[in-house]
Parts: sequence; structure tokens; C-alpha cells
Amino acid sequence: MSARLAAALVALDAYVLDNPWRDPDASAVIGAKVRGLLIGYDAHWSDAEWTLDGEPEQIVRLPIVNPETGRTSRTFSQAGKFDGIVSGYGKRLLLEHKTTSDDVADPNSTYWRRLAIDSQVSKYLLQAWQAGTKLDGALYDVIRKPTIRPKRLAKADLAEISAKGTYCGFDVERNEYENVLRGQGDETPYLYSLRVARETLTEPERFYQRRTIPRLDADVAEYSTELWAIADEIRLARLTGRHFRNSAACLEWGRACEYLGICSGYDTPDSDNWRHAADVHEELPGVEDGRDVLTNSRIKCFQTCRRKHFHRYEEGLRRIQDDEAEALYLGTALHHALAAWWSAQPKEA
Repeated sequence: MSARLAAALVALDAYVLDNPWRDPDASAVIGAKVRGLLIGYDAHWSDAEWTLDGEPEQIVRLPIVNPETGRTSRTFSQAGKFDGIVSGYGKRLLLEHKTTSDDVADPNSTYWRRLAIDSQVSKYLLQAWQAGTKLDGALYDVIRKPTIRPKRLAKADLAEISAKGTYCGFDVERNEYENVLRGQGDETPYLYSLRVARETLTEPERFYQRRTIPRLDADVAEYSTELWAIADEIRLARLTGRHFRNSAACLEWGRACEYLGICSGYDTPDSDNWRHAADVHEELPGVEDGRDVLTNSRIKCFQTCRRKHFHRYEEGLRRIQDDEAEALYLGTALHHALAAWWSAQPKEA
């Protein structure tokens, strides 16, 4: 096992232990899936030339500037978290990790065409530019999530573990076989992680892709104009109380919006289902006065549904019941592990 993979797995185990999702069993399964992905990721990318400049997970907070007048907004500032800045192949790029269920192997897929115009790239490059670092673009480091789930072990699987001490081509310790017997033949999270790893190692191009997303100076300058205009729209919505609902977004991504009950009159903000968050940007530790801070997530929320934006970022409403989607938990756990993987890169002699 490489030092980078070992560091990533330690960070993953610590995150899952300190931040359980729903219950320990569910957390263990998601952690196992991430573990399998990390094994394949390390094998696929260890020889790539990209190296991390500085520390990962950098939080930045900057003013919002009117590009025509140079005037700074008196209402809002902007903030974000960079996964990192990397150098390699003659370029210096913003590193951005992404997880998806979409096809990423085809360079002409919808996923990559959408990223070509993703405002997040422009926003982060603008922030880096304002902070004094002019980058050549963004390196999107995309990982496709496996669809396989833990399974009931077949007799052939049990025979392989018992007779050869292996599973899916990996050595298995005796205690894992004993765990299987105690579980009446169910695949343990550890064994499940090995099956995920085998799938990613067999078809790495299906699971791991990197693309350089360029941005011209004119593109970044155009976004700075858009950012100023969006900030002004949010300010006007706040002043006028015009937080329009967008019913087309109530079932976005195949699940109901968390505020659907409030918007439809079946719930109220003062019921026992809700709490008022003191920090509306819980993903950015240390960012204070969050209601006057614009992030990429907040901007996308405002553009999707102004009423949702009002409940989430103006009122700070959060559900007391943990309804965090599995995909979000997996992505966050993987981000923590990848930060450790990149930080553990071999030092130059």
C-alpha cells in the first residue's frame, strides 16, 4: 500500500467515525464504497505529474467588486473553498474534485459539456485572481460512483475465502471470514470495499477521469459582471420581500425539496421539524456573518428557487431530522480522504 493511499484511508476512517450517517451500519457501507474507490484512484493516478501547491481545502473570502466602477459591494462579500491548486504539464490549475453517477468516460457526454459553461469554474478562478493568483484554468478530477451494493455471498465466494484466503483477487485475513460466518454469509463492509476496488481496477477509465477546463480572461471578466448583477438581485429580493417560488424545482434531482412542506402549507418554520442555524454556511468553518456572504452553492440556490434561498440563507432554516442524502455524505467523505491523499504526495529531493 502506498503512503498516499494509507493517509487517505486513515482520513476516511476518522471522518466516518466522527460523522456517522443515520446509523453505524449505513456509515460503514458508504465508507466501504469510498475505500474501494480510493484503492482504484491511487492505482490509476499515482504516476500522474500533478502536484499540490500549498495546502488543500483552502477557504477564501473576498469582496464583490463592480467591474465597471471598481466599487466594492457594501452588502455582500464572496467566499468559497478551493480543493487545491496544482501544477503539472506546464500548467497551474485550480483542483476541483467531483463525484457523479453520470457517464464520464465519453469526452462528449452531457456531463462534460455542462462543465464547459459551469459558473463555478469562473467564480473560483475570479476568486483566485482577486487573491493574487492567476491560474490557467481548472482541473476537474471526476470520480464516478459504483452502482453495486453489498450482496449475499455465494458458495463459491465462501469457498474462495476459506480455501485461498482471497476475495476478488485481494488477500483476506482470517477474522474477515469469521465475520462472514457470524453474519450468515452476508458480505461485510470490508469485503464489499474489495469488490468495489476490483470493479474500479478492472475498468478505471469508467470511474476516473480528469479534464482541464480552460477559461479566457474575458470569460472570467464576464463572470465578474454576472456576479455583481446576481448580488444586486439578491439585495433587491431582500429589500422587497419578493422571494418567488419555482415549482419546477420542487422535485429536483428526483427528491422533494426539503422546504416543500413549508411552501405547500403542510408545515411551518416554527414547528419542531426545524432549527435556525447560526451559521448558514456550515461547510465553511470560520466564515462569519454568513447571511451577507455569497458562495457558489448559495448563488445556484437563488437561481434555482428564490423561496428556497430565502428559507436556507436568509432565515437559516435547517431540518432537525438528518435528511442528508447518501450521495452528499459519500462526496464529503471522499473529499476528506482525497485532501489527505494529495497532501501526502512524495516530497521532491
